[in-house]
Amino acid sequence: MAISKTSENKTLFLCSIGGAFEYYDFSLFALMTPVISKHFFDESIPSVAILKTFGIFAAGYFARFLGGFYFSHLGDTSGRKKPFMITLFLMAIPTLGIALLPTYQQIGFLAPLILLLLRIAQGFALGGEAPCAMAYIHEYANEKRKSLAMGTLFGGIIFGSFFASLLYSTLNSLMSPETFYSWGWRIPFAVGGLLGIIGIYLRKSLNESKDFIQCKNSNGVLKVPFFTLIQKHFKDVALGIIILLPSSTAFLYFLLISSKTLETAFLFEKIFIDKIVTIGFFLNALFCIIFGNLSDKFKSKNVYMLGILSLFILTLLSNTAFQSGSKETITIFIILMSITLGACVGSVFNILASMFATKMRTSALALCLNTTNGLFIGVTPFMFTQIATFQYFNHFHMLYISFLCLLSLFLVRKIKKK
Repeated sequence: MAISKTSENKTLFLCSIGGAFEYYDFSLFALMTPVISKHFFDESIPSVAILKTFGIFAAGYFARFLGGFYFSHLGDTSGRKKPFMITLFLMAIPTLGIALLPTYQQIGFLAPLILLLLRIAQGFALGGEAPCAMAYIHEYANEKRKSLAMGTLFGGIIFGSFFASLLYSTLNSLMSPETFYSWGWRIPFAVGGLLGIIGIYLRKSLNESKDFIQCKNSNGVLKVPFFTLIQKHFKDVALGIIILLPSSTAFLYFLLISSKTLETAFLFEKIFIDKIVTIGFFLNALFCIIFGNLSDKFKSKNVYMLGILSLFILTLLSNTAFQSGSKETITIFIILMSITLGACVGSVFNILASMFATKMRTSALALCLNTTNGLFIGVTPFMFTQIATFQYFNHFHMLYISFLCLLSLFLVRKIKKK
C-alpha cells in the first residue's frame, strides 16, 4: 500500500528530530573541550589536559563500533524501529550525567573515569542511531524523494550541532567567563538530556519499514548480516568509507576543532568565532536539504562530485583564509565551506544506502559510518594537534583532506546501485 506524503513527512520529521537530539549531545562535547579539560583533568599542564579531553572524545567515537554492530544487527534481524528507542535513552541519561558530574577538584581521578564511561555510553548509542535512521528513511521514502529524505535526515542531525553551538555561544555572551566556567557550562548538557527524553516519546508512534517487512515475509532476513557483508561485500564497504571521509573530516576540522586554532593561533575573538561557527552549522543543515532535493533531480552522484570538487578547492585555500587576519575573509570562507559540505552530505548518503540490499543495509551503513567516524574521525583531533606541533607540518590538515577529496572523486564513479 502506498504511503501518503503526509505520513512520509511526519516519519521523516520524527527521525530527523531524534537524530538532532543525539548529535546535539555529541557535538556539545567537542565544543566544550576547553571547559571539560579545565574541570575534569589536572590543569598543571593545560596542553596535556586538552589532549586527554580529545582522548575521551575519541573513546566515544571508538565505542561506536560496538554500538553499531549491536544495533545494526538488531535493525537487520528484528526491524529498524526497535533500536530507535534504546539509542535515544542511552544518549539522554549520560548527557544528564555529565551535567551533574562532580569535577576533578571535587572527587579526583573518579571524575575523568566516570566522564569516560558516560562518553562510551553516548558513543555506543550513536553507533546505532544514524545507520538505523538512514536505512529506515531510505526504505520509507518515495522513490523520487529518497535523496531529499536523506538530506533532510542529515540536515536535522546537523541542526542538532547548530543548536548546540547556538546555545553554547548564547550562554557565553550572556554570562561572564567566570560564571560560565563555574557552572554555566552544565546548562547545555542538562538541556540535551531533557531533549532526548522528549525524543523517546515522539518516536513511539513510528511504524516499521515496509522494505524490512517484505524482506522478513519472504524469509530474506540473514542470521548474521555482518558476516555476509564482510565475506561478499567488503569492497563496497571500503568504497563507502572512502566517499564519506572527505566531508566528515572537513566538517570536524573546519566547523568544530579549528575554532580553537582561529582563537589561539590567529588571535580572532572568541565571540566572533562562536558566531560564525553557529552560522556555519545552520547553513550546512539547510543546504543538506536543498542539495538533497537537487540530487533527486540531477542524480546524487553528480551533486556529490560537484561538492567534493568544491571542497578540494576550498581546502587548498583554507590556510590563506586563516592567515588573512580578516574577519570578512573568515566569514566568507566558513559560509562557502558550510554550503559545500551541504552538497556533499545532502547527496552522499543516498548513494551509500543504495549500494546495499535490504537484508544487510543497516549493518553495511553502520560499518561504513562507524569505521569512518570511529577509526578515522575519532583520532583526527588528536592527530592534527600532535602533527601540527612539528615544523613544516602546519599544513597537514590541508594536504590530508585534499588527498581524501581526490581519492573519493576517482572512486565514486565505480559505485553501482544495488
